[in-house]
Amino acid sequence: MDFKTFIQDVAANTRQYIEKFEEYKELSGEQKKARVDDIITDYIEVAIDSLKMNIVFKYFLKKLIIVNVPVITQIIFDLIKTKIEGITK
Repeated sequence: MDFKTFIQDVAANTRQYIEKFEEYKELSGEQKKARVDDIITDYIEVAIDSLKMNIVFKYFLKKLIIVNVPVITQIIFDLIKTKIEGITK
């Protein structure tokens, strides 16, 4: 997997899981976000391992991205929300 595909897959998977967990009415917003963050963190760890890059770079990439998963998922959620609100108005 190349880096461009990695970024596209992370964004697509994050969106998919956000949309999936929005359907769970019994979960609070914080619980939904925590589940999405956990799933995406696991996905990113595996996906980075499959990147065709130097192992040292992979290590630093994991350290950089994993701690920022909550921020990344929130940004993607905000973009989805903006798009939906723009369509419905």
